[in-house]
Amino acid sequence: MAVRKHDRLRDVLAQEAAKIIATEGVRDYQQAKRKACERIGNSHYGSLPSNFEIERAISSFHKTFLLNHDVILKDLRNIALTIMKWFAQFSPYLVGPVLDGTANASTPISIHVSCDAVEEVVEIVQSREIDSRIEERRFKLSNDFYYLPTLIFCYQDCELAVTIFTLRQQHQHPKSKSQNRTMQRMNINALVNLLKQTSPSDRLDLIP
Repeated sequence: MAVRKHDRLRDVLAQEAAKIIATEGVRDYQQAKRKACERIGNSHYGSLPSNFEIERAISSFHKTFLLNHDVILKDLRNIALTIMKWFAQFSPYLVGPVLDGTANASTPISIHVSCDAVEEVVEIVQSREIDSRIEERRFKLSNDFYYLPTLIFCYQDCELAVTIFTLRQQHQHPKSKSQNRTMQRMNINALVNLLKQTSPSDRLDLIP
């Protein structure tokens, strides 16, 4: 009985954390778990669901409560494809919620590119007269952490975050913050095939 109660609590917390992420704009999974605990009245942090369980719950929430989620996700992936084509010479990859199917309309589109000259990436956006800024974001590559330049801009009312890896880092797969495993990512050709062959609401369990 104790095991079943424990499992039910994890399910309830995962669903509440998913709701918080999907409806309140919270992007940090640990923050969503803490908020879920406060609302459910759970004080035992040992019962917290994994990030993977929360991702599953987010996908389920979208399919249940966002009737147009299929359309939103397809639009986001098409915008991602357009931007990736801009950066085709820099080996772009789509990563994050837009790839795995847990994104909503306000989720930024995350793309990784590889280039030793950050200004070359910036110039492509500036040539289209789009305002942008550079932020540094932390990534784990192998066993080390690196702060990498990330170009932030908007296109068709969507926020884009294009992180610039060096050419030496190109084949190092960063760790996913949500699942603590190698980050899933997809190149242009694979994304084109996905848009042709897969229901846009399908959550992907990809091999990186």
